[in-house]
Amino acid sequence: MQSVRTGRARTDSPDRTAQRAEARPAAQVAADAVGDRHAPVRPTLRVATAAAHHALDHHPLLRRLTASDLTREQYADALAAMHRPHAQLERLVHGSRHHAESGLNLGPRLDLLEADLRELRRPVPAAPRLLDAGSDDRAAWWGRVYVLEGSRLGGAFIATRVRSSLGTTVPSRFFAAAMASDAPAAMQAMRARELADPVELKRALASAVAAFAAYQAGLDASTQERTALAAGAAA
Repeated sequence: MQSVRTGRARTDSPDRTAQRAEARPAAQVAADAVGDRHAPVRPTLRVATAAAHHALDHHPLLRRLTASDLTREQYADALAAMHRPHAQLERLVHGSRHHAESGLNLGPRLDLLEADLRELRRPVPAAPRLLDAGSDDRAAWWGRVYVLEGSRLGGAFIATRVRSSLGTTVPSRFFAAAMASDAPAAMQAMRARELADPVELKRALASAVAAFAAYQAGLDASTQERTALAAGAAA
């Protein structure tokens, strides 16, 4: 996507923003993003996590989902690979005391992913062991919420592309799941209040970057496991 110019204003594409972030040390990006006490929280999180977000979005398993030649088997492979990292992240968000204390209506989606796998005649992977994700303070929790709930936006686009490739009857509950209509505004307002302090915002940013990286690592691990199994079967 080309950047759009209107007079002196310029809006860069997500890819361009991510490329600029990747070209600078992550610590410097983070420091610049949270240095302005008056910077809006949502744009700050978006810019400072752009490189990590871009890396996950461009993982081969996820990019394949938007291809016009996607097959049903490839779709099932991607969902199976996503099960472990999504289950881990969802448990960290929904299993935290901060979820109940927030009063937010953050609906789980793991059950939808598992329903899609069953309809695709794929076994549901065993629940992963909950890994130590570091701090469970409120700001760190917000960083994980940013990644988990933000993925719904990309999911809606993926659901449209998957149905275009595989037909409207393909199971796509997981990607198509939207937030409750009142949830985004309530969540953003609460997050803005609670991350107004630059110190708290920096903690949330570190947690969000870690969450993106953990999800990508989970996809990589699944890919490596499938490659090893295929090599063993061919031997």
